[in-house]
Amino acid sequence: MARIAPLQDHELNEQAAEVLTRIRRDWGASWNITSAMAHNPAVLEGFLALWNAIDQSGLSSADREVICMEMAVANGCHYCVPAHRYAARQAGVDAGLIDRIAGGETLEGEERPAVVQRLVRRLVATKGQLDDAEFLAFQEAGITKPQMVAVIAEIAHCTMTNYFNRLAQTELDPFLAPYNAE
Repeated sequence: MARIAPLQDHELNEQAAEVLTRIRRDWGASWNITSAMAHNPAVLEGFLALWNAIDQSGLSSADREVICMEMAVANGCHYCVPAHRYAARQAGVDAGLIDRIAGGETLEGEERPAVVQRLVRRLVATKGQLDDAEFLAFQEAGITKPQMVAVIAEIAHCTMTNYFNRLAQTELDPFLAPYNAE
């Protein structure tokens, strides 16, 4: 049972209702995470604004889903692992790749997903403090400075959602259930 239950439409204040209306328009539905986060409409607004900003940041859908799944696994988020399996498939991202990350696999090689996963792991491990050689190596591997900024923003966004879901004990939406045990 959720500790912070999703709000029903009749429980929403004006600000929360407006934000959830935009989410429903853009996402096709209000997910349990967004309806639960509506307990604090200002935070929900920030969540959506950051999501949309990162969407315009120059990271591909695949980059974002690699980051989101890596963070969901690292933070043990029961909600975000299936949510990002679902989101990756909706975005046309390689399901096998996302499932490998969901299973805790370390991607090898110099392909973009492996480089992004390594960058996320190093940024988390060092709390953003890459040494100059690592910073240059990631640039040489194709991660631009603007993309590094966006990766940090996605890590922050994911950490917020992962921690929120763990605190709230957000229940899976019915449409996410098939993506829970893949």
